[in-house]
Amino acid sequence: MKYYFTAVLMILLMSKPGKCQKGSVWLSGGPSMGFAVSNKNFSYYYKNGIGGNLQANFGTAQLGSVTAHLSYLSFGAKNLPVTDASSSTLLKAGYQTYFLNSGFFVGADAGFSFYGYGIFSGRTRFVAGATIGYSFKIAKNNYINIFPSYNQVFSTPNNNKWLIANICYRFGLNKK
Repeated sequence: MKYYFTAVLMILLMSKPGKCQKGSVWLSGGPSMGFAVSNKNFSYYYKNGIGGNLQANFGTAQLGSVTAHLSYLSFGAKNLPVTDASSSTLLKAGYQTYFLNSGFFVGADAGFSFYGYGIFSGRTRFVAGATIGYSFKIAKNNYINIFPSYNQVFSTPNNNKWLIANICYRFGLNKK
């Protein structure tokens, strides 16, 4: 098993998926699933969230890009007295970079969280997040990105923390 894991890791690290090269523009989108982290009150009253996300990458370096990210999650009510679903819309900007010639990438972003009972309703708070993921090439300028994203919404009295699992289809707008 140890050798199998090492072989798979070596193949992934030596593959050459596309990167966000300087001057290129990439768009991605897909479904998301959100999980509350260290917020037992929220987890008791609400189910795990489902939704989607959109992201644009603007290449600024050989392996890096500036990102603009919009995601939406809806959390269904689970236990009384809560009867209405809650939602969270994240609007963030950040930076993402790839590791050498691999499909592995990391990113960090910050922005605003709008949460309540509608897409842009309720309260607005500052949010910061971090991402680590992998990009699988499926065709020329077409990829599947799989990445968990950790987000912390800074609010009072507690800071809500979310782990969002994302699967996105990514395609390039530039023809190179």
